[in-house]
Amino acid sequence: MIPITMLQPRDGSRVLVAFDHGYIERLARAGEVDAYIVATEDGFSPLGGSRRFLSADLGVPENKIRQLADWNRFENPHASLIALDSQRKTSCLRGIVLAASETSECYKCFATPTYGRPHRDFYYNVTYEAITHAVECWGARRIALSHLSGCGKFHEDIATCNAEALAHYCDAHPAAIESFVFLGCCISREHLSGIRRLNDEGTTGRHQPIRTRVEKHDGYTLVHLDW
Repeated sequence: MIPITMLQPRDGSRVLVAFDHGYIERLARAGEVDAYIVATEDGFSPLGGSRRFLSADLGVPENKIRQLADWNRFENPHASLIALDSQRKTSCLRGIVLAASETSECYKCFATPTYGRPHRDFYYNVTYEAITHAVECWGARRIALSHLSGCGKFHEDIATCNAEALAHYCDAHPAAIESFVFLGCCISREHLSGIRRLNDEGTTGRHQPIRTRVEKHDGYTLVHLDW
């Protein structure tokens, strides 16, 4: 991992924000990540490149991961998270969140798909609620997030929204998170250059809660976002 900055929540604690141009397996096996937020885009993508490892580590059939990701991407009209719990006591990861993203059907309601200027509320709230689930349901402390854009079209504004969500969560929940890693093929260090300014006093504001609806299923949870 390459350190980007130390985020400084209002309570004075510090959260490492880092970058890694790779896949989740190495960081998970090294104990540097215990929960993973990833877009549902398959193929030559972070999910597609890691699906076999995620299946083996979580004890979830690979076909189930693919089917749930495809449903959330192509069929689900709502902005939703699919939280897959680990089914193995010895797994590296506590779970993964298959997150709605720019190539999801639901994104058409927020901005012109694809690859236009990012819709900030969409990326902020998806990130905040994914972090919330990982920490509060799994006890995760070391989170990784891959790009939530289409492949090859990551935008600095998305990284800023991700980081603002992280900052707001850490302000409200002191010492809950140790580290947050931007992970994957489409992110460069240049995309993350604006994150350091979030430490300036008063620049991040505070989180504005939205409505969520939770559906429990066998081995996974649906979190539907509504704002």
